[in-house]
Amino acid sequence: MQDLFSGLVQEVAPQVIAFRRELHAHPELSFQEHETARRIRDRLGQIANLQVLPPYIETDVVAVLNADMPGPCILLRADIDALPIQEETGVAYASTRQGVMHACGHDGHAATLLGTAMVLSRVADQLPGKVKFVFQPAEEDGGGGGVLCERGVLDEPKVDAAVALHAWPYEPVGSIAIRPGWVMAASNPFKVSIQGVGSHGAYPHRGIDSIVVAAHIITALQTIVSRTIDPQDAAVVTIGQIHAGTAENIIPARAEMEGTMRYTRLELGEQLRQRLSRIIEHTAQAHGATARVEIIDGYPPMYNDDDLSALITTTGRELLGEANVVTAVPVSMGVEDFAYYAQKVPAAMFRLGVRPVASDSYPSLHNPAFNFNDDALPIGIRMFCEIATRFLRAGGRGTK
Repeated sequence: MQDLFSGLVQEVAPQVIAFRRELHAHPELSFQEHETARRIRDRLGQIANLQVLPPYIETDVVAVLNADMPGPCILLRADIDALPIQEETGVAYASTRQGVMHACGHDGHAATLLGTAMVLSRVADQLPGKVKFVFQPAEEDGGGGGVLCERGVLDEPKVDAAVALHAWPYEPVGSIAIRPGWVMAASNPFKVSIQGVGSHGAYPHRGIDSIVVAAHIITALQTIVSRTIDPQDAAVVTIGQIHAGTAENIIPARAEMEGTMRYTRLELGEQLRQRLSRIIEHTAQAHGATARVEIIDGYPPMYNDDDLSALITTTGRELLGEANVVTAVPVSMGVEDFAYYAQKVPAAMFRLGVRPVASDSYPSLHNPAFNFNDDALPIGIRMFCEIATRFLRAGGRGTK
């Protein structure tokens, strides 16, 4: 099967590369991926043995291979949305849309999944089960994965496990990185409104300075992680915005701040929320002001299933070599809405190296110079094909 996949992957590679560049030139933001979804749906409609399902939301595309076959079902997912960034790659197929680009590799993810569907459809009769291909909108903004899960993407046919990959510019082409357990953080955006008393800048004693209150709150918030969280736990509290005032000689009555909390364990998140609210409200009170805190539910933490992680690790070592599978992977404080799938079924995400082998560095994700490396596409397709095949042949179990 490995030799069969290798030949088929090389056969479809030129089409997959061309499709990736087509998507790159026509990026669309979260929940606006209408043209992207049409392009994907058109390509899937040309593949034998695939049943393309009606959309769950307007801009998703879901297809099932061997829909009527008994046996387990594995879901393979790719996100398809772009970012509000002005591209600076200089490539011939650069974004044709002002201020929008594929700066996180989702064009490569989608092309990899399309190539996987093309290859697995050729050997559908050798797969003892079903493969569900999910081209998901709105990973960057809006939690499209959560919406799809709520609307039944894990049902009919019922999904037994889910696997995804993500472009990773910090590892070279030909390698992957994978860790079991908590792998990415949860996020809780929050908003703070501070109400003081406005006054003339020359008479500060007649007011309550909302900017001073905000400054004390920002400083106090830094003690949450440094003094109340176990140093072995990963957590972040960041203030990213502060807005107050209209002139240099007016003490503003009101200040607004926005920030984010990041953590892995759910119980740690509750601890952070309580501590953050207490510090903000009591610090404001100590200065004679009041403060209101709104904590927003963001993406949950991402947990890589142990058995699926073992399957991905073993597959990678056999296909790519022991040295090309990185397992010493730190927890990322970034977020990923694939975590919604992992809340419902065993799931795992691995990182696909896209850095050119001869280069020591590569533009980071969400950078205007980032471009998914086409050389990584065959690697991603091979990994997806092998993982799906081994999972189904094992009767729906993640271990080898």
